Formats: sequence, structure tokens, C-alpha cells
Amino acid sequence: MKVKKYNLNEETLNFILDFEKKAEKDRTYTNKELVKLFETSSFYNEVVRTYYKTAIQKSIWWAVRRSNNWLMDRGKYTKL
Repeated sequence: MKVKKYNLNEETLNFILDFEKKAEKDRTYTNKELVKLFETSSFYNEVVRTYYKTAIQKSIWWAVRRSNNWLMDRGKYTKL
């Protein structure tokens, strides 16, 4: 049986794309809030605990930037 390798950036992007469907327009979230939401989501995998400390924060930033549906301002993201 082949084990699927976990890709943090891919799963974080999937989380953001799913999350923004439910997020209120003009609502601002901090990076920390989105990290906590990600950690309790089905997109999270325990293997992330072995990554460097800021991996999730950086991955959240990357995913929000890639989605193009957010206004970004130093650790705060507003849903457009």
C-alpha cells in the first residue's frame, strides 16, 4: 500500500479555498486565527508537528495570497 505524502502548502491552500466560501465579506482574520482554524480542520495532518515552528503561519500567508480573494495587511487578512 502506498502512503500519500502530505503537502502542507497544498492542504493549506485547499483549506483557505474551502474556508473562504463560508467567510463573511469584509471580515478580517488574523494569521493566528486562521492557523487555529486550520489546525482543527480536516486538512490538518499530525505530521505538521514535526515541521519548523512557523511553517503553518507561512503556509497560511502563501495560501491567502494565492487565492486572490483577500486584502492582506501584515498578519491580517480581510475577505473580499
